[in-house]
Amino acid sequence: MLTQLAHLSLAADGRYATDQELQFLKNYLKSVDQRICIYEKIRDESEQMIEKVKEHKDARNQTGKEKIFYMGPHDRSATCLRDMKAILRCSAAMILSNDLERMRQGILLWYHTIVCAFNYQDDTNMMYQFLEEVVNSYLT
Repeated sequence: MLTQLAHLSLAADGRYATDQELQFLKNYLKSVDQRICIYEKIRDESEQMIEKVKEHKDARNQTGKEKIFYMGPHDRSATCLRDMKAILRCSAAMILSNDLERMRQGILLWYHTIVCAFNYQDDTNMMYQFLEEVVNSYLT
C-alpha cells in the first residue's frame, strides 16, 4: 500500500485522484481488520511456527542421507532459521501494509541472492513449503 500511495501521489500531482485511482485504498480499508488479525497471529505465534519447522528439519536430518542446511560438515541451521524468522516477520509486515511490490524488491531479492550464493535452493524450497503449511495451520 505504501508503494501504491507513493505512485498515486506522483500520478495525481496537481489534481484530484480519480475513483479508479482510489480503489486500491478502498479495498485495503475493507480488509484492514483481517490484515491486522493475521499480523497479530503471526507475531504472537511465530516462535512456535519456527520451532515446528526446526523439529521438521531435525526429523528429516535424522532419517535422511542428506542433511538439510549443512555445507559439508558445517551445520548452518541456526543462520537459516534466523533468516526464516526474518522473512516471516517481513511477510507479516507486508500482509499488514499490503505492499507485495516492496517485499519483492527488498526481502525476496536479498533472500534469492543468499539462497543461490550458498546453493540452498532445494533445502529452502522444502523448508519454506513446510513453513507455509505450518502458517496456514495457525491461520483459521
